[in-house]
Amino acid sequence: MGLLGGVHCLGMCGGVVALLNAGLDGDIRLNRSKTSSFHLYYNFGRVLSYVLIGAVFGLIGDLLSIALQMSVFDKVLRLFSGVLMVMVGLYIANWSSSIQILEKIGAKVWVKLQPLISKLLPINKPKSAFVVGLVWGGMPCGLVYGALSFAILSASSLDGGVIMLAFGIGTLPSLFLMAGFSAQIGHLSNNLLARRISGVLIIVLGFSAIWVPFKSIF
Repeated sequence: MGLLGGVHCLGMCGGVVALLNAGLDGDIRLNRSKTSSFHLYYNFGRVLSYVLIGAVFGLIGDLLSIALQMSVFDKVLRLFSGVLMVMVGLYIANWSSSIQILEKIGAKVWVKLQPLISKLLPINKPKSAFVVGLVWGGMPCGLVYGALSFAILSASSLDGGVIMLAFGIGTLPSLFLMAGFSAQIGHLSNNLLARRISGVLIIVLGFSAIWVPFKSIF
């Protein structure tokens, strides 16, 4: 899902990638290896934040599975995860924006985190890039919420963290490409064909997740 949602990542995180480049000293921008190190720090912070949040959600799932009947909890949550993934796919394909309801809820948290980023601008130290990435992981994003639904489904703090690690790694190719070739590939986030192909594939994954709770019945 992280890999297929790359076109969405270009739109959501492309701004901070451009911000990273703009905040670097001229001599650093001319040195590709130094510029790459800043983006590595940023993405390490971002993926680490996903892992930490995934571990928390996995723990919540573990506590819920203890409090509720496991078989019912598992089926309901799998159904919810699949539906959420379909909503993400529809959003990426520009067919529905219903997932933005969840993003609006997350925006209330994001408003409190934004001032932390402004204090770190301009980004001219690797440490600043890392902290910005760590905070940016809290940005309201339907794609992240879809992945977190599977983290809570794991009912394990460890598995929840690993699931979000896999998701974060999946988002890296598009953002690293954006960092190196922003002018050449930035248009992909608005390319309707690319968005619809990615959206359809995520929708298929969503329906396969929805099928899991029902296959035992049929």
